[in-house]
Amino acid sequence: MKVKVCGVTRPRDARVAAKLGAWAVGMIFVPDTPRFLTPARARRVRDAIPKGVKAVGVFRNPRREDLLAAVRALRLNLVQIYGPVPSGLRVPAIIVAEVRSARARPPRLGPADYVLVEPARTDADRRTGRSVSAAARKMAWNVAAAWRRRGARVLLAGGLTPDNVGPAVKSARPFAVDVSSGVERRSGVKDTVALRAFFKAIA
Repeated sequence: MKVKVCGVTRPRDARVAAKLGAWAVGMIFVPDTPRFLTPARARRVRDAIPKGVKAVGVFRNPRREDLLAAVRALRLNLVQIYGPVPSGLRVPAIIVAEVRSARARPPRLGPADYVLVEPARTDADRRTGRSVSAAARKMAWNVAAAWRRRGARVLLAGGLTPDNVGPAVKSARPFAVDVSSGVERRSGVKDTVALRAFFKAIA
């Protein structure tokens, strides 16, 4: 099972994630969120991501020129986008689907794209890092499973922890799982013990 460790703010955490076998490391470029990175901090994190591990930039409603500039400056392998996807991207996209209904339909994907399925959160949830309910998580798992059966490359996210990622994977059977707050000591600071436990839970 592939793992994307997201919301990484420290080079050390990027190196630990890679050593444990992460498929990708995510850096947040959404202002007014707890794990937002300035360009200088992002460069330090990017430099700690080894070859073979995908560097992902996370954006919300980005302008095309800003997105392309970040891809070039930080050598991003993937971009994860909340909102409309600009045209002419030179790297594959992870298109975020914030699920509000068990009958949600998948977004249109390009042949190299992925879809990240997570329970919908409010703006206040995003600012504070507050987790979603267990019922919302399980609904997202079911939607992810349905979309996977239709051929989508699904990343499953939203409140995953070492304790629940095993059942989540068993239920949804995604291409990859995405973890952030579920392996942190505090916002933006990963807990190495929790990261190890997360990887062990899906080994």
